[in-house]
Amino acid sequence: MNNAYRRECRTALIAFLVMTLMTHIFPLYFLFPGLTQMTLFGFPAHYLITIIVGWLVLIPVYWVYIQISERVDREIEESDTEALAKDGEGLSPAWAAKSEGGAE
Repeated sequence: MNNAYRRECRTALIAFLVMTLMTHIFPLYFLFPGLTQMTLFGFPAHYLITIIVGWLVLIPVYWVYIQISERVDREIEESDTEALAKDGEGLSPAWAAKSEGGAE
């Protein structure tokens, strides 16, 4: 179970770093000043690059993050349920029925 928590923390940290790098791409314009001289559709290119690269690329990145996070959460929940089932103490009948897929 500790591996699942570690994987969840690692995934959240990686997603945070990707988001930070993708939304703070302004230093790119200091490295390549020619980007600020270009125009796309009449707008300065660096505005559109910031919007497109910074946010639209994050949509699939966060979709992957959500999928991984949900899988890890299910694994944690299953391991917690198994641990409680082994103990068998302190379970109310409603919780036991709910954990086994029954009605409350």
